[in-house]
Amino acid sequence: MNQFGAGPSQPTSSEALFPGFPTLDLSRLVSVVWKRLWLALLVAGAFLGLALLYVFTATKIYRSSAVIYIDPPNEGAVFEGIKGARQASWETLDALKSMADGIRNGTVILRVVDQLGLRQDPHFLPARAGGYSDAEIVEIVSKQVETELRRGTRLIDVSVEDRSPERARDMTAAFIAEFQELIREQNRASAEKARATLEEESVQQLERVNAAEEKLQEFRRRHADIALSEKNGITNTKLEDLDKLLSAASNEVLLKRAEFEQYQGIPAEEIERVLEIGSHGGQEHIQKILLARSQKRAEFVRIQTQFEPTHPTYQAYEADLAGLEEQVVLVARGIGESIEKGYHRAVEHEKTLRETVQEQKLKLIEVDGVMKEFRTLQRAVEAASTTYERLLDRINDTEVTDGVDETIVRTFSEPLVPAKPVSPKKTITVAAAGVFGTLFGFGFVIVLGLLDRSLHTRKQVESTLGLSVLAEIPRAFDREWELEDSLFVTRDPGSLVSESFRSLRTSLSAHAPRSVMITSPSPGEGKSFCAANLAVLQANMGYRTLLVDADFCKPRMAGIFVDPLHGKAPDGALTNQNMCQKTVFKNLHLLSCGRFTSNTGEPMSSEIFANMLHEAYASFDCVIIDTSPINVVSDGLTYSRHADAVVLVVKADETHADSARRAMRELQRMRAPLVGVVLNGVQGTNRMQAAYVEGTTRALPSVAAPGYGSPVETG
Repeated sequence: MNQFGAGPSQPTSSEALFPGFPTLDLSRLVSVVWKRLWLALLVAGAFLGLALLYVFTATKIYRSSAVIYIDPPNEGAVFEGIKGARQASWETLDALKSMADGIRNGTVILRVVDQLGLRQDPHFLPARAGGYSDAEIVEIVSKQVETELRRGTRLIDVSVEDRSPERARDMTAAFIAEFQELIREQNRASAEKARATLEEESVQQLERVNAAEEKLQEFRRRHADIALSEKNGITNTKLEDLDKLLSAASNEVLLKRAEFEQYQGIPAEEIERVLEIGSHGGQEHIQKILLARSQKRAEFVRIQTQFEPTHPTYQAYEADLAGLEEQVVLVARGIGESIEKGYHRAVEHEKTLRETVQEQKLKLIEVDGVMKEFRTLQRAVEAASTTYERLLDRINDTEVTDGVDETIVRTFSEPLVPAKPVSPKKTITVAAAGVFGTLFGFGFVIVLGLLDRSLHTRKQVESTLGLSVLAEIPRAFDREWELEDSLFVTRDPGSLVSESFRSLRTSLSAHAPRSVMITSPSPGEGKSFCAANLAVLQANMGYRTLLVDADFCKPRMAGIFVDPLHGKAPDGALTNQNMCQKTVFKNLHLLSCGRFTSNTGEPMSSEIFANMLHEAYASFDCVIIDTSPINVVSDGLTYSRHADAVVLVVKADETHADSARRAMRELQRMRAPLVGVVLNGVQGTNRMQAAYVEGTTRALPSVAAPGYGSPVETG
C-alpha cells in the first residue's frame, strides 16, 4: 500500500570527474570564497604589510645615466688608409650591440675601480679578510652597470646604480672615460702594429717588383726577333685575312666542280648544251656565231622551198649552214675543255693555298702566344709596382694619424647626480604586493575549497554518489541542539524545514514503499532528525505510522515520543504488536529496539527484524526505521535488505565524499533498496522559495506542540 503519493523519478547515475572528490561547482566556489573572504583579505593585508616593511627598511639605490654616441666610419683621406683596413665597421646592428656590451667588460670595470679607488672604499666593498679578487670585483660591479642600444639610433644609454648618488655619477663618467681611453689605446696599438706590418710587407713587395721586371727583360732578350711592341690586334687581323682567302678558294672549287660535273653529264651528240653551263654561252663571239647560225637556218628554210637540192644555190646554202654547225660544235668542245681545266686549276690552287694558310697560322699562333706571355709579364710588373706604391702611401698615412686623437665614442649626455632613488619603488612595490596578495589570498581560499572533500550541494552529491537527492533540509540550528527540539513539522509547519520534509515525502512516493529505513554514513549527520520528522509528518497526514528505533547503540526516540505517565510496555514476544508504545502524537507508535536486546547484549537478528516488519505491515500503513550509522555499526546493513526503501542522510559541509561513497557501496553490496540521499544542514536558502513558503498560510492539520501532555489531535 503506497502511503506517499506521486513523486519524481531517480536521475541516471553519473561518476564524478575525480572519483572520491566532489565535482567543481561554481556556486559552491563563490560561497566558499565569500565565507572565507576574511582569510583572503588577511593574506592580502600580510602581503601589503611585508611590502611596506620592505619599502621603509630596504637600502635606497640611486641611478645615474649618460648617453654616448658611436661615430660612423670616417671617410676622410687620412683614415682611409691604415685604420680603414684594420678596424671593424660599426655600421651593423650586431657591431653596435657588441660596442654596448663592451662598455661593461672586465677590463673597463677594473680600470674604473682603480681610478676611483673603490677597492679601499669600505662603503663600496665591505671590509673582508684577504680582500676581493679581480673576478669578484668584476662580478659585483657588473650587476650595477647597464648598457642599452637605442633602437634605430647610434646612441647607447649607460647607467650605474649605487647606494651613493655621487658615486653613481662618478662611476658613470669614469666608465665612459675609461672606455674612450681603451678605444684610443686599441687604435694606437693597431696603428703601430699595422705600420710595422706594412713596412715589412713593402720590403717584400719591392723584391717582387724587381723580380717581375727581371723576368720581363729576360723574355725580351729571348724573343728579340719578334716585334713585341705591336698592338694586340695585328695577329688577329692577319689570321682573318688568311681565312678569307682560303674561304674564297674553297668557294671557287665548289663552283668549278659544279660546272665540271654538269659538263660530264652531257652526251657527245648534245655537245651544244655546254653553252648553257654558267655564263660561257653569254660571251660575245659565241653569241655572234649562234646568231649567224640561226639566220642561216632561217634562210635555208626559205631556199628549200624555192630550189631543189641539186640546185647550186641550195647546195651553197647547205654548205654554209654545215660550216656554221661545225663551228658551233667546235666552240662547245673548247668551252667544255676550259671548264675541265678550270676545275683542276681551282682544286690545285685551293690545296696550295690551304697549305700556305696553315703554315702562316702556325706562325701567327706562335707569335700570339709569345705576345700573351709578354703581356702577362707586363701586367705582373704593373701590379707589383701599384701595390708597392699603395703600401708606401699607407705607411705615410700612419705617420699622419699618430698625432690625431681618433675615437668613435662621443659623450652625448653627461651623467648627473640623481635626486631620487630608483629602488625600492614604493608605488609599484605596494601596488604589486596588493595585487599579488589579493590573488594569492583568493587562490588560497579557492584551493582550500577545492581540497575540501566534504559534500555541500545537490549537484555535488548527485555527481559524486550517482544517487538523486530526495530533499535538501536547511540548517535548522546554529548551535548544539537536542532531538526533542527538532520536530519542525509540528513546531513550525510553515518553515522551510517543514517544507523540505514534505518534499522528502513526495520524492519517496515514486517508490511506493511500505517501510523506509533512514541511515547515515557517520554519527551526527541528522538521520534521527529526519526519521522523527518524517514519521510525525506521516502520522499527521492520518496514516497509522510505526517508528522503529533500531539504533542499538544510542536509542533516543522513546525519550521524545513516549509519555512517561503511560508506564512501561507489557512483557511478551519481541515481534508482538502489543509491544509498540503509543506516542504523544496521534496515529504514531514507537518500537524502541533498546527494549528488545537479548541477555547476551546482541541486537535482534535479521530474521526477528524481518518478522517484526511483517507483523507491522498488517497493522500499520507505513513503517519508518531509524538505524545506526553504516560506517560505524553493521546493524543498519543487516536490516537494510528487509526495508522497501533505504534513504542515506548526509550533512552538508561535514560528510566527506569518501565516507558517503563507502556507505553507499556497503548498502549496494548488501543489495539494499537504496533510493536516494537526503542532504541535511544546507546553508543558505532559496530566497524566492522562502518568501513564498513562509509568506503563505498553508492548510495544515491543527497540532499541538510536542511535549509530554495528551496526544495531539489532528484535523
